[in-house]
Amino acid sequence: MVRDRRIELLLLYAAALLYSSCLGLSSAPLIQQQHPTTEAPINDDIDPWSSAKLSLRHPTCCVVSVSGLDPHLSILQQYFCGLDSPLDLDLRARIRCGDDGTAYRDCFNIYTSIMNPSPLKSHVDEFDDVSTNIDTEHPCVLALQALAKGVASLSDGPLQNACTDVHMRIVFASNYKARDPMFHTDKCPLRGYVTLTGPGTEYMKRTCRPWEYVALRTLGAGDASNGIEGLEMAKNLEFIVMKGDTYDAPLPEDSLSSPSILQSMLKLVWTRDAACVHRSPPVREGRGERRVILSLDLADGVDDQEWYEYDKKRGWRSGMTQRKSHLVA
Repeated sequence: MVRDRRIELLLLYAAALLYSSCLGLSSAPLIQQQHPTTEAPINDDIDPWSSAKLSLRHPTCCVVSVSGLDPHLSILQQYFCGLDSPLDLDLRARIRCGDDGTAYRDCFNIYTSIMNPSPLKSHVDEFDDVSTNIDTEHPCVLALQALAKGVASLSDGPLQNACTDVHMRIVFASNYKARDPMFHTDKCPLRGYVTLTGPGTEYMKRTCRPWEYVALRTLGAGDASNGIEGLEMAKNLEFIVMKGDTYDAPLPEDSLSSPSILQSMLKLVWTRDAACVHRSPPVREGRGERRVILSLDLADGVDDQEWYEYDKKRGWRSGMTQRKSHLVA
């Protein structure tokens, strides 16, 4: 693991030098880089999801915080962080958002598997349809549906109108202890994320150059991160949307210029150009605590894997950055 990490860092550093030499830039230290973030103007006349979609189109905007979701998030916290919620569970399932009835049923299946798990099985490779008698007005199910449909509405560019589904993941950890969490980007167009209880993810609120990414990858759980410019920690019940490596959308109308041919070619090598760099929060001094998170990925067809693991303690390890890993927060 250590050897593989060193090789990866050397390759990343070489790529960073190539990238900077092509641009005629120097690889200055991480905390000295200045990259002002441009955000699209917020229009109070449109819903928060549409506002977030417009903001994400700006090349220098890699993450947005979606406002107006407090009622839904408070309901999820009430149900999933109470005394009756599971201690350890890792679930990932597809929600078909093209039809309201189907989306509600999928969310009801998720809620039932969390709050009323089957005693006959603790692990399945594919998520099952477990619903029988459906409560059509359940507040927790309605909250899950609202978030799923909101993230699905963010599909843009080639995926707009073609990608209507999302993969929802909910992780319950009774004793969260991150072991050397590494900064990374997501292998998907975008990811919606919220911490219902426990420490939130650490993320860069601005895009990173290759050499900055290399510097961040070297940080371990015990390294101080309060000196890094632009590093934030997601708050409880704050819903953020982070760009991934495959995000693609048209430039906003007020964009000053289109990318040059050289910049377009470099993006083929440096796919994290607009992605949000983040990591699971490191646990200080080895103290474990409860953590419950919910994330939603656009179901772009690259990864359709589903799983359901109940009553199994989950570990967060370094290097587990792919969407198909069961160990990523």
